[in-house]
Amino acid sequence: MSERTPRRRLRQNEPVGTRSLILEEAMRLIARDGVEEMRLKDIADAVGIRIPSIYRHFENREAIIAELARTMVEELAQFLSPDPALDPVAWIESWARGLVWFFANKPAYGRMILRDLATPGGFGPISAALGAVEDTPRLDGVSRMVDALRAAHRRGTADGVFTADPDPGFFSMMFGTVLVSLVWPYSGSATAIGVAELERLQSRAASLALSLLR
Repeated sequence: MSERTPRRRLRQNEPVGTRSLILEEAMRLIARDGVEEMRLKDIADAVGIRIPSIYRHFENREAIIAELARTMVEELAQFLSPDPALDPVAWIESWARGLVWFFANKPAYGRMILRDLATPGGFGPISAALGAVEDTPRLDGVSRMVDALRAAHRRGTADGVFTADPDPGFFSMMFGTVLVSLVWPYSGSATAIGVAELERLQSRAASLALSLLR
């Protein structure tokens, strides 16, 4: 098996800024070990810099987590925006399948959300970046995502395929089901999610989304 290319060499040979590499490595460590185990020394060692170099870009460890939280919201809003030309049912199915794909491919974000939810009042660095938990619906990225879904729902209601009074727990059910399905530790299997399993989870998420709106 070939050795992993040192990040110092990557910084020399590739047009990627140190700040981006710091965030990338923080994502990798959070995905592997969780938010609490993400350490500046581990980031510095992997990127090929010293810890003081990190402070040129981020005030502290919490600032890195805060930046990732802001990026997560924006990326999620951009990703969960299917083609508005799709019919309402296809739009919702695409949205639900995208939700699974997003967190399956960016597990650090899923762990960050679960850590935030596990803390009464929200996890400090995430709350500092995004505000109080109860203010989440007012975030620009979140409101754009909600508005797009509501527009698809209205079109589906007009077509007679969705009820005018959908399940009020739509978002909590969708995000909760997807996140827990991806990180559930009690199945006895520690294997990575393969293509077949990802497809199964996407199909189930699409079915759940439609059932909550009908």
